[in-house]
Amino acid sequence: MTLRYTIPHLQKVEGHFEPLHLPSLWKASAFAGTSHQRARLRPQQGAREPPGRRPLEPPGDAARHSGARPQGGARGRGGAGRRRELPSQTPRLRRAASDWERGSPSPSSGQAALAERRRAECAGLRLAGTRAGGMAAAGLCGADFSDLREIKKQLLSVAERSRERGLQHSGKWASELAFALEPLPLSELPPPPALTEEDARDLDAYTLAKSYFDLKEYDRAAYFLRGCKSQKAYFLYMYSRYLSGEKKKDDETVDSLGPLEKGQVKNEALRELRVELSKKHKARELDGFGLYLYGVVLRKLDLVKEAIDVFVEAAHVLPLHWGAWLELCNLITDKEMLKFLSLPDTWMKEFFLAHIYTELQLIEEALQKYQSLIDAGFSKSTYIISQIAVAYHNIRDIDKALSIFNELRKQDPYRIENMDTFSNLLYVRSMKPELSYLAHNLCEIDKYRVETCCVIGNYYSLRSQHEKAALYFQRALKLNPRYLGAWTLMGHEYMEMKNTSAAIQAYRHAIEVNKRDYRAWYGLGQTYEILKMPFYCLYYYRRAHQLRPNDSRMLVALGECYEKLNQLVEAKKCYWRAYAVGDVEKMALVKLAKLHEQLNESEQAAQCYIKYIQDIYSCGEIVEHLEVSTAFRYLAQYYFKCKLWDEASACAQKCCAFNDTREEGKALLRQILQLRNQGETSSTEIAAPFFLPASLSANSTPTRRVSPLNLSSVTP
Repeated sequence: MTLRYTIPHLQKVEGHFEPLHLPSLWKASAFAGTSHQRARLRPQQGAREPPGRRPLEPPGDAARHSGARPQGGARGRGGAGRRRELPSQTPRLRRAASDWERGSPSPSSGQAALAERRRAECAGLRLAGTRAGGMAAAGLCGADFSDLREIKKQLLSVAERSRERGLQHSGKWASELAFALEPLPLSELPPPPALTEEDARDLDAYTLAKSYFDLKEYDRAAYFLRGCKSQKAYFLYMYSRYLSGEKKKDDETVDSLGPLEKGQVKNEALRELRVELSKKHKARELDGFGLYLYGVVLRKLDLVKEAIDVFVEAAHVLPLHWGAWLELCNLITDKEMLKFLSLPDTWMKEFFLAHIYTELQLIEEALQKYQSLIDAGFSKSTYIISQIAVAYHNIRDIDKALSIFNELRKQDPYRIENMDTFSNLLYVRSMKPELSYLAHNLCEIDKYRVETCCVIGNYYSLRSQHEKAALYFQRALKLNPRYLGAWTLMGHEYMEMKNTSAAIQAYRHAIEVNKRDYRAWYGLGQTYEILKMPFYCLYYYRRAHQLRPNDSRMLVALGECYEKLNQLVEAKKCYWRAYAVGDVEKMALVKLAKLHEQLNESEQAAQCYIKYIQDIYSCGEIVEHLEVSTAFRYLAQYYFKCKLWDEASACAQKCCAFNDTREEGKALLRQILQLRNQGETSSTEIAAPFFLPASLSANSTPTRRVSPLNLSSVTP
């Protein structure tokens, strides 16, 4: 039975998007808590700054997007146990170095045979004509989804060609997408690629080298491919050299003694590969796969601008190759940058845009794109279903994400991709039996996958066995040092073990993998806040806020930093903005009220407390007594000073329901009764209770998406 996913219509609720049927994305059962760090990824304990690096220093130029696609999630604490902060980014994750698919060089035309090959790449079939004809053929696979049979032919063709070149992940992606479409009759199956004279001459060497390549004997494969002239054999030759260098670098990284040594380990083959591929590129002798590899080499050498140009060129020459689109996605940092890219008008562009919108936290746009792809005929695609689950995970719609992941497991029970994200959701809800079952199930499927290690680490972390959890995250990183989720989660475990120095190093490694990971910036801010270094943590919190301008937790953290630095005007800005974009922890108004209270702005403080109480009870959440009792106590005293006896009496009676304010409430009730017996009358000069000015009324609460605060002029 085919399950058709329909994405519910989304509405904006105080700056966030949520399905109409869900009144609240965050429930107190998962996120209630009394810790000062409750709004954070995890409470942090103190430790010394690790030697060898200045704290305020940004991670440096070496921190580039690299390797595997980031995945996984950061965790947090709440309720009786802990809470896991949902991963901001990264749906799909690449695995070991042997399967890396990076980069791509510039377009090629050159000889007539090469032009013919390019046209085959664009259309999935061998066509005749010039290079212009080849690009026209690329237009045939445009954004039109009317001919799904032709799209399936193209997917089957590019999947086979990717496998021939050792690009296993791109081949798998195309095969999964093709499987979601209706099967083709025998007469319509795409023919095998035609062989050129060069292919025939290199066939024996290619066949032998490909067998060595599949066994990860990269140097041996490259040796037997020396001198091969065909495009397929040449790509495998260069790719084998690249992977050989990456494998040696990973071995040295695992064996290195400390973080400083790890930063010095490099792929020695990159510069030679760049020189050789650059010559081919200038001579316009690289096909789409060759351009892709050239772009990977440029990105690895931190030549980001050149890499972007080459990846865009590769997408024009070979639009069906998903690896080039993914690499381009790694290098795009914001939506403005995306607008200036000249991308080919193909149906693959729709998948790319949906993916990059998810990465950039533009979840509404991403869900709309995925819905349009489902309507176009890809309703059975497990890739799209998993991406929708990750999107809901990113907007903290836990119930919806769990439901989709459970359905995905039914359709694809042996799937390992994205299961670490699923385990984060189970962690958030403290679902120990389900998380234990998932960990055992993945162990039976493949215990040596990074996702499996992260799931097991999450299970031990939920059981408060942090040493074992850190051990499994370390195992994941030995399998793939570029696995973003493992670095971030290991940082959390080190903080639980009060090893702040190791946590800082783990968070910095996460930033080196992906500078867009707000969780790592946020974690660094937490560590320096615990170390009582507010100037340093302010820098990291601001970086996290720039990445997540509509996340109230970043704004509350910034407000606390400014408050510690006695910059109260900026602190009030942050707390109000946190409330305006949708305060998920319901703490911004309380902090803003306390700030007004410190400044003797009693009326503003009372208004904030009133709005806080109304928000809490309108949500129907079971809240922690401390802040609610504090609000009622202040309002009781405020109304008492204003001689509003009825209102003061009502708030004092509410105080009696809480242990920490019961005696004060009873004392205030006795004073009110005594004054009434003496003939004191209630004041008529003060406005009625629970009156909210327009600036704080529910109807005027800002609901638009806002840009990051501009606090550079006041930041030390």
